[in-house]
Amino acid sequence: MRIGKLLRESRLAAGLTQTEMVAGVVSESFYSKVERGIHSIDADTLIEILKANHINPVQFFSKTLDGPIQESPHKKSLQDASFMANKIANSANKRDLEKLGQLKKEIDQAEEQGKPYYIWIPYILELMTAWITHSTDDISEPVKKKIQHLSKGNNWGFLNYEYLGMAFIALTPEQVLNFSHTAYQSYVKNSENILSYTNTVGIANLVIDFLMYAYIHNFNKELCAETFAFFDKNIPYEASFYQHRVIVRLYKTLFDNDTEKVDFYTRLLEEDNFTFCLENVPVAKKDGSHAH
Repeated sequence: MRIGKLLRESRLAAGLTQTEMVAGVVSESFYSKVERGIHSIDADTLIEILKANHINPVQFFSKTLDGPIQESPHKKSLQDASFMANKIANSANKRDLEKLGQLKKEIDQAEEQGKPYYIWIPYILELMTAWITHSTDDISEPVKKKIQHLSKGNNWGFLNYEYLGMAFIALTPEQVLNFSHTAYQSYVKNSENILSYTNTVGIANLVIDFLMYAYIHNFNKELCAETFAFFDKNIPYEASFYQHRVIVRLYKTLFDNDTEKVDFYTRLLEEDNFTFCLENVPVAKKDGSHAH
């Protein structure tokens, strides 16, 4: 396996952005080209980057020959992390704060036992909880630092799109408008995104996060115009983006005050048990009126 590909896989496995991975050793631009196989990197610099991220150089170089990435023996496995992420997502979609609280206890216990989950697991849980409660009081310092790291750098990728969008609930309206604009520009400028399904999923999720935030914070329709235009132009008409498209259309009708279509798109999402984005959506009463 070539160095660039292995670096990328190791970075994603650890839940790190390129900005975090370089750790000030080299420029982010240079590192990005190393991952893509455009630039080579000398051994001393590579080892310095690996050590800065607590990646065992011997294990890393052994994987250039063959085999899967060596996971950290000091953390929960990636499979465990994936299972936990799915449980968090399912509980959040049901707005089940009690279950999310139980999952937080499991995550805290893993930390106490000396084998914690990767940082993006508590990150997801804390921010999903914040979206439900509309409170950032329980967001920890490590997660706040992660948000700060994600907001820096020019080489955006899936982690930036996915996780910064998730963090919108903890940001100011000005920050959300700025970061969403930067994300859209970054996506369009990088021609590789057209071929990257994961990056497209990430930016589509960021669009949804923006619209939920915009509705909660009473943005006017003009402030959402860029987001609607970006989605229509750049997100493909494919089955895998069906729910994204339904949600975007729901928010378009909300900003247009078209209650009939709001009810239609709301029912579609409810039928698919995709209700996370519906908390603040007006619900139709039996008499045809709406409660907000």
